[in-house]
Amino acid sequence: MTNDMSDERFELRLDHLYDTDPQFAAATPSAEVIAAVDEPGLRLPAVVKTVLQGYGDRPALGQRAVEFVADPATGRTVASLLPRFETITHRQLWDRVQAIANAWQNHPVTVGDRVAILGFTSVDYTTVDTALTQLGAVSVPLQTSASVAALQPIVAETEPALIATSIDYLDDAVALVAGANTAHLVVFDYHPEIDDQREAVEAAQARLGSGVTVEALADVLERGADLPDIDGATGTEDDPLSLLIYTSGSTGAPKGAMYLESKVANIWRPAANAHWDDSQGKVPSIVLSFMPMSHVMGRGILYGALAAGGTVNFAARADLSTFLEDLALTRPTQLNFVPRIWDMLFQEFQSRTAHGADEDAVLADMRENVLGGRYVSALTGSAPISPELKAWVERLLDQHLLEGYGSTEAGSVFVDGRITRPPVLDYKLVDVPELGYRLSDVPHPRGELLVKSTQLFPGYYKRPEITAQMFDEDGFYRTGDIVAELGPDEVRYVDRRNNVLKLAQGEFVTVSKLEAAFTNSPLVQQIYIYGNSSRPYLLAVVVPSDPDATKAAIAQSLKDTARAADLQSYEIPRDFLVETTPFTVENGLLTGIRKLAWPKLKERYSAELEALYAELADGQADELQTLRRHGAEAPVLETVSRAAVALLGAASSDVASDAHFTDLGGDSLSALTFGNLLQEIFGVEVPVSVIVSPASDLATIAAHIETQRAGGTGRPTFTSVHGAGAKEVHAADLTLDKFIDAATLAAAPTLPKAGSEVRTVLLTGATGFLGRYLALEWLERMDLVDGKLICLVRARSDEEARARLDKTFDSAGPNSGGDPKLLAHYREL
Repeated sequence: MTNDMSDERFELRLDHLYDTDPQFAAATPSAEVIAAVDEPGLRLPAVVKTVLQGYGDRPALGQRAVEFVADPATGRTVASLLPRFETITHRQLWDRVQAIANAWQNHPVTVGDRVAILGFTSVDYTTVDTALTQLGAVSVPLQTSASVAALQPIVAETEPALIATSIDYLDDAVALVAGANTAHLVVFDYHPEIDDQREAVEAAQARLGSGVTVEALADVLERGADLPDIDGATGTEDDPLSLLIYTSGSTGAPKGAMYLESKVANIWRPAANAHWDDSQGKVPSIVLSFMPMSHVMGRGILYGALAAGGTVNFAARADLSTFLEDLALTRPTQLNFVPRIWDMLFQEFQSRTAHGADEDAVLADMRENVLGGRYVSALTGSAPISPELKAWVERLLDQHLLEGYGSTEAGSVFVDGRITRPPVLDYKLVDVPELGYRLSDVPHPRGELLVKSTQLFPGYYKRPEITAQMFDEDGFYRTGDIVAELGPDEVRYVDRRNNVLKLAQGEFVTVSKLEAAFTNSPLVQQIYIYGNSSRPYLLAVVVPSDPDATKAAIAQSLKDTARAADLQSYEIPRDFLVETTPFTVENGLLTGIRKLAWPKLKERYSAELEALYAELADGQADELQTLRRHGAEAPVLETVSRAAVALLGAASSDVASDAHFTDLGGDSLSALTFGNLLQEIFGVEVPVSVIVSPASDLATIAAHIETQRAGGTGRPTFTSVHGAGAKEVHAADLTLDKFIDAATLAAAPTLPKAGSEVRTVLLTGATGFLGRYLALEWLERMDLVDGKLICLVRARSDEEARARLDKTFDSAGPNSGGDPKLLAHYREL
C-alpha cells in the first residue's frame, strides 16, 4: 500500500479493526468471489450476477431512513430524515435488478438500446443502472447540473428507448421526453406518500398525455417480480457498447465517450482497479457515495465497493448539506474524495479551532467522530489538490493521501506522479511549440502527454472525425495535458493544452471563451485569465481601456459583462492585477496573428498571480479567524460583508450591501459553509435558502440575523422549531406557533370569513413545473369572475418577480419544455 504508514503499523491497524469492529470484519473481500469474476471469457451480465449472488446476504446499498410526517400548517405529507441508514443486501439488489430486466426485456428495451438516466446517485439509480447490464442495453447517465438545453442534444443523439429520472429532476425529464421520440418515462426515488411528489407525477402524466407511459419504479419492480427470470442478454457482438459518459461540453457540444462491455465489466473486478490503490479487493470497502453517476470516479467508487463485497451508503442530499452527518453515520473504510470535499473538512477544522481549541485535539476528534475512525486508505482525484490543502489533509488523516490522475477517455494514468503500469502500456511526450513546451526544456522535458493503455476508450459516440483527432499516427491517445518528465515513469502535471481549466471544485472553464466575453467590457482593453486547478476560482491580468479607471470600477464592469453573457459565478475572476502596459507582439505577449501568447503571459505573470492566490488564502484564513472571534461586536452588515468576501477568497472587502452571495462567486455548497460561519459568529441560524434566494442580498441576510438576534419575527428555522443541536426531530414540534406569530394566531378567529365566491387567490410556488399549471388553472377561474391571482415569487422587486414568473411560461425558458401554446395562453389570461 502506498502510504506513509509503515507496513507493520498498517497491519497492526488492520488487525485491531478486524478484532474490534464486526462490521469491518464482515466486509472482508471474498477471495473466491474475486477469483470467480476473473474467470476468462466471463461476460458482463455473468460478472454482475456472480458478484451480487456471491456476496448474498452482505449489506450492499444504504440510504438514509425517512419518516413521513404531516405539515401542521397545510396538512400535507412530507419526508423527514432519520439519523440512520437502511440497507439492502447484495441478494436483494440482485432480485431488484432481475425484476427490472424481466419487466423491460424487449418492451421497451432491446439489446443495444440506449437508456438515459437523470438523477442523484441512490439505491434506485444503482438498481436501474445495474439492470441495464442484464439487458445488453447502453446506460446514458445525464448530468443533473446541466440545463435542459444542454441535455437535449445528448437525448437527440442517443435516441433512448426509455428515460429514467429521480423525482427531484422530473421537470427536466418531462421537458426532455416532450422534445424526443421516447414513449417511456420511469420515475425513481419516488414516495407517493409525499403529496408534492405524487402531484408532480400526476402533472407529468397530464403534461405528456397518453402518448407517453409514466411509471413508478416500484410498479416496474412489482411487475417484473411476477415474470419469468431472463438470462443476461449479450447480443451477437463480442464486446458491444455498454456505457456512454458525456463530457461537460466545455469545448463545444457534449461528446459521449464509449465504454465497451469489457471496460464496464472491469469496474466490477477488484483486481482490475488495484492500479489506483493496491488495497482494492484486499481490505473491507465501506464507502459514502456522493459523486454523480455521470462521473467515472463516482461510478468506480460505487461499483468497486460492491465488487469487493462492501457497502455503499448514499449521501442524503445532492447539495451535500448533510454530507458531514452522512459521513459520520457511514464510518467509511475508504476515503475517495475530490479536493472540494477535503476543503469542506478543512473549513470544519477552522471552525472548531477558531476560538482557541487545541488543534491536535480537534484533529483527533475529527478522525474519530467525523471520519469514523476506521479508514485505511485515502485518495484524492478528479482535479489537482493544492499543496497546502494536501499537507493539512495528511495531518488530519495521519497517513499519506494518494493523488490519482486519469480521465474519462484513458482511465488511470498516474498516481502520485508515477505512471501506472498496468494499465498504461506506453507513454510519450510531444512538443507543443505554440505553448512553449518542448522535450528540450531544462531541467526537465515538457510536452503533451500521450498514452497507450488497456483502459483506453475506442472513441466518441457517432463522432469519428473528433475521435480521429484524439489519436496520433502511432495510436497514442492525446490527453491534452502538459506534463514535465522528472524521470522514467515519473511525471508532474503542468498545464492544459486546449486552455480548458478544471477548477478545484470540478467545474470546467474555457479560458478563451471567458477572455472573449470580458473583452466586451467597456473598461477592458485586454485580459488574461489565469487559473490553477488546485484553486476553486480564477484570477486575471487586466489592461484597462481607461487608464484612470479604478480597480473597483473595473471589477464592477467585469461582473456586469459576466451577467450580460450569462456566465457562471465561478467563471468570474475573483481578483486581478491591473497592467498599464498593453500586451503586444513587440513585448512577446501577443502572437504574430495578435492572439494572446498564453505561455509567455503565464511566464510573465504566474509568479505574481500565484502570490496573489497565496495572499488571498492567507488573508482568508486570518480574516475568518478574526471574524469568528470579534465579528459579533461589529455592525451586522459589515460583518456579513466581510465574512462573504473572506470565505469566497476575494482580496477586497469593498462589497455593496445589495450584492448577491452568488454574484460574489458563491454556490449552494459554499452557502452552507457561509451559514455555519454566520451561526458561529452571531449564534443564530441562517438557512441556505436565505443566503441563495433570488430575493436576498447581503443586506437581507444581515436583516435576518438582526431579527433573529432580537428574538423577533424572523422566518422559522430548524433551531427555532426543533431546538439547537437537536439530533432527533418530531412531527409534534411542527406547531402553528412556531410558524405564525401570536398576535396573528389570536386574531384569526375574528377575521372576516370568505364569501361564497372566491375572487382573490394567493399562490406560492408558481415558478415551478407544477406551480405554473396551478397558476394557469386559477387564472382561468379568476377570469370567469373578474377576480385576481396574487403570486408570491422570490425576487428583489415586484418587477423582477414578474419577470421570473413570465420566464416560467416562456417557451425559451428553462422549465417550459418549448411550449409556445402554453405561453400564448398565459399571456392571453
